[in-house]
Amino acid sequence: MKPSYIRLSLFREASMRAARVAVVATLVCLAATLSNAAPKWAVAVFPSGEEFSMEIAADDDSRAHGYMFRETIDPNEGMLFIFDRSGTYPFWMKNCKIALDIIWLDDGLRVVDIAHDQKPCPTEGVCPSVGPLRAARYVIEVAAGTAKREGLKSGDRMTILSEPALQ
Repeated sequence: MKPSYIRLSLFREASMRAARVAVVATLVCLAATLSNAAPKWAVAVFPSGEEFSMEIAADDDSRAHGYMFRETIDPNEGMLFIFDRSGTYPFWMKNCKIALDIIWLDDGLRVVDIAHDQKPCPTEGVCPSVGPLRAARYVIEVAAGTAKREGLKSGDRMTILSEPALQ
């Protein structure tokens, strides 16, 4: 073999290896991005077995808006707030028109705190916030009285069915 042919062959082999590494790296990054994507839908299953259809609030705008200006909430629906990491996220009832139960869940979907029957804030004056006693990663809002009706308490484990699955 001629030396130039050997060099060309080694160059092609190195180029192919680099291309394979680039493809694998791209696929790994794509998979990581997709796995961090917020669910498009979710169903919360309470320990009682009762299922609730969830709206998703996974970005700053949707989390800030929540149930503002809603006139009603059906008995078996709610909103699932998804945060990137655990924290003590406070909620308030500004511009809400309906009373809600607010349920904070840890990374393992265990109830860490419940704020029962949170009333809408008055149109004038102070609107206090309420937060959990311990860090939470997820928060569920449902119609006031739901947590009591379902017998939900701190330490109970919820099931969240979603696509993609929660991380």
